[in-house]
Amino acid sequence: MNEKLIVNGLSFKPFLRIDEIRKQVARVAEEIRRDYEGKNPIFLCVLNGAFIFAADLYRELGMNETQIHFVKYSSYEGVSSTGKVKQLIGLNVDIEGQDVVIIEDIVDTGLTAVKMIEDLKAKNPASIRFATLLLKEESSKTGYVPDYIAFSIPPYFVIGYGLDLDGKARNLPEIYINCDEE
Repeated sequence: MNEKLIVNGLSFKPFLRIDEIRKQVARVAEEIRRDYEGKNPIFLCVLNGAFIFAADLYRELGMNETQIHFVKYSSYEGVSSTGKVKQLIGLNVDIEGQDVVIIEDIVDTGLTAVKMIEDLKAKNPASIRFATLLLKEESSKTGYVPDYIAFSIPPYFVIGYGLDLDGKARNLPEIYINCDEE
C-alpha cells in the first residue's frame, strides 16, 4: 500500500488494508449465507460506491440461484453529505414477496439507507436487510444500524475500494483516510 496520495489537492494515507477488507467481506458473506440458508434473496447494489464491495461479496456468497440488481441514490458532494437524498436510478425488478438484501458502501448519516428502505417497503418485499462495508455510527442522524457491517469507523472521509472523491480514486484496492482528519 502506498504511504500517501493526493486526490483533488487533499492528502490521504492508508486506513484499511486489502487483507483486512477480504477477511471482513468473507465474514459478512458467511452471516448472509447462514441467515438465508435455503432461500434466494435478491441483492441490490447501490451505485456507484458499492460496486466493488458488492462484486466481492456476491462472489464470496456462492449463492448461485440469487440475482443482483442495481439502484443509485446520492447524497454526497465533495467530502460531505448534503443531507438531501436523491434517487438517480430506480429498481427495475419486481420484489413483491421476495427477500431483499441491500449492499451499500457506507452508511454515514443514515438518511440514504432510511430512504431506500422506505422506497423498497412500498414494493411489498417479504423482508429487507442491509449490508454495508462501512458504518460511521457517530455521524448518524437517524440512529439506523445495518444488519451486516464489515467495519465500523470514526467519521473520517475515506476513499478507495469503490469510495470516491468527486468520482476519483474508486479504483484503489484499499481504503485511505483523509490525513487532515485524524
